Amino acid sequence: MATKKLSGYDAVIVGGGPCGCVLAKDLAIAGKKVILIEKGGNTLKGLGSMVGMVSGKHMESGRFLNLFPSTIEGQNVVLGTGIGGGSYLYAGIVGMPLFAPFDEIGINLRPHLEEAKKESWVNQTPDSFIGPTTRRMLEVSNSIGIPFEPAYRHIKFDHCKYSCKEAMFGCRRHAKWMGYYAAQEAAEHGAELQIYTKVHSLIVEKGEAVGVYARGVRDKQNYEIRGKTVICTSGGIGSAAVLMHSGIRTAGLRLFGDPTFGTWGVLPKGSMKSHFYEHGTSISYMDDENGLLFSTMISFPRIFWAGYQLAEGGISGFFDVYKNYPLTISIFNKIHDEGVGRITWDERVSKTTTPKDREKMNYCRYVNSKILIAMGCNPTEIRHIAFDHKKGGLTYGHPGGTCPIGVVVDSNLETEIKNCFVCDISSLPGAPSRPPMLTLVTLTKWFVPRLLERLG
Repeated sequence: MATKKLSGYDAVIVGGGPCGCVLAKDLAIAGKKVILIEKGGNTLKGLGSMVGMVSGKHMESGRFLNLFPSTIEGQNVVLGTGIGGGSYLYAGIVGMPLFAPFDEIGINLRPHLEEAKKESWVNQTPDSFIGPTTRRMLEVSNSIGIPFEPAYRHIKFDHCKYSCKEAMFGCRRHAKWMGYYAAQEAAEHGAELQIYTKVHSLIVEKGEAVGVYARGVRDKQNYEIRGKTVICTSGGIGSAAVLMHSGIRTAGLRLFGDPTFGTWGVLPKGSMKSHFYEHGTSISYMDDENGLLFSTMISFPRIFWAGYQLAEGGISGFFDVYKNYPLTISIFNKIHDEGVGRITWDERVSKTTTPKDREKMNYCRYVNSKILIAMGCNPTEIRHIAFDHKKGGLTYGHPGGTCPIGVVVDSNLETEIKNCFVCDISSLPGAPSRPPMLTLVTLTKWFVPRLLERLG
């Protein structure tokens, strides 16, 4: 099959995650000729259901009976696919950007924050979405010195539904922001969306990136796609692999994962109902000093929550969790990990936790237990889920930092190959210790005028 050649673009954007979608939109609105290349599709089919996720439309799945791909060590990695990428799969919790790490490398994100908040639908959870059990947890946590507050979310609450359990599976009500919406706007302004196409490496001539080599995922068509600039926005794994295959030796040699885990307990009968009947992740606390996130858990459906515990407790544990669902309350955590990990040549993930990481996780479990005991849960019946020493126990929610600023890219996000940039979670200087979406959109808004200046 002959190689298909496409050319004449101002920007060749590699990856349809949230950064790539917003970048494509802003460049297209500015009148630039843009092509956005994505290995997945461009659809909302199946959105809002687990079936829609495991079908491969929006989430990369692992082997049979495993929802997620796994690291070489056997832990889970959550990876989105299709136009919108990881923004299909997140709960929509807002983490305000930590400016200091960017200040240290000469990047001032502050002037672009409000624009990014507007772009990604940032709103604080209204009082009407905080149910009685969640409100009690808010009171209890504050009384013992853990200052939970109503969470900011990437949600239009006037489109949202109280007690909805769809957030992490997408949102069929179009209430949760996803990069998908920015990409559709990009297409309306003339951007080309090249789907089911996987980029392998850069085309480099005289030390400059002039395009990419790619291949059709379904039809196996080979492509040469050329343009003035190439911007990698394929996330922590994809962007590192493209650079690695293009001769950048420092790409993919570190990796943060923001490990995700949690704790649950059972309320005494006759007191309160499970907060799974309320709005998930509606209160949170960002402990910036220690690099920790505390939040009420995502509102999982009953069968999913019980099934999630199957690996830990077996069949008997499944039925026990299913039975106790009406009285279950839980706390969700993420930590700032030390970034010990790497991407292999064939795009596998190797990731381990350090003693410092485990110290943080244990501290979270201690705090979680204090809150649940104060809520009335029996301390001997509190259960902690997701351990790094159990195969498949821990989940890495958003792998990144594989092409960090100051190592793989400079303070303009440019690599050692001229006109090749990286603008996504892989270029962050360290783990954000919080949901990264707002940081990523803010970084993209910072990057756009600089790229436009380069393009003239």
